[in-house]
Amino acid sequence: MKNVLLIDSGSGGVNVLKECVKVCPYCNYLLFCDSKNLPYGEKSNNDLIDITIDNLKKIKEYFNYDIVVLACNTLTAVAIDRVREEFREITFIGTVPAIKPALTEFSEEDVLVIATPSTIKNNLLLKRYPKVKRLALPTLAQMIDENLDDLDSLDQFVKKSITVDFKAIVLGCTHYFSLRSNFERLFNVKVFDSANGVARRLLSFVDEREINYKISIFSNRQQDIAKFWWFYQNGV
Repeated sequence: MKNVLLIDSGSGGVNVLKECVKVCPYCNYLLFCDSKNLPYGEKSNNDLIDITIDNLKKIKEYFNYDIVVLACNTLTAVAIDRVREEFREITFIGTVPAIKPALTEFSEEDVLVIATPSTIKNNLLLKRYPKVKRLALPTLAQMIDENLDDLDSLDQFVKKSITVDFKAIVLGCTHYFSLRSNFERLFNVKVFDSANGVARRLLSFVDEREINYKISIFSNRQQDIAKFWWFYQNGV
C-alpha cells in the first residue's frame, strides 16, 4: 500500500485530501498542514522552496512516503521542479488551476482565475493564456482558515473583492475550494477547481485497488489539528 503525503499551509489540503480518499481509497494518507508558515502566497520563491525541503526531510523521519501531493497551487508553481530534483526517488503530484477544463466551455475573456499573488505571478498556464482574467486575493486563504465554522461570513469580503465581469471562475488556491458553493450562489457562474484532477492523477500511480486506507492529519501549530479534523469530518 502506498504512503501518500499531502502538504499545504492549512485547510486547503483538507479539501484535496477528501477528494483523494473518495477517488483513491487505497492508500495511507498523511496531511501535513504547515500552519506556522501560512500564508504561502506571499513568501519569496527561495523561502518557500527552503521551507518545503526542510518539511519534507523532517516528515520523512516518521512517515516513509512514496508519493507527495503538493496540495497547493503556490507550492506547485514555485517548488515542484526543485523538490523533484532533491527527492528523485519520490513521485510528486502538483496542483494547478483548472484553466484548461474551463476553456473547453468558455472563452479566455470569460474566465476569471482567483489565486494567491505568488500563483498569479508564477503559474505557467496563466502565462500561456494571457487573455484569461486573474485576480490575487492575498488574505483570503488565511481568512478561510480562521472561519472554517462560518464560511458564509466571508460572503461580503468576496463580493466586494471581485468586481470584474466573468462567466466562469477558476479557484486557483486549494483553500478557496471551501467556498465553492458560495461562489456559485454569489455570482451564479460555473466554478472550476482541481481537486478531482489531482485525485485522478494520484490514482494513476496506485496499483493496489482493495479499499483500505488510513488518514492522519498533522499541523506544526498544535491547536490547529483538532480544527482541521473537524473540518475534514464536517466541512464542505
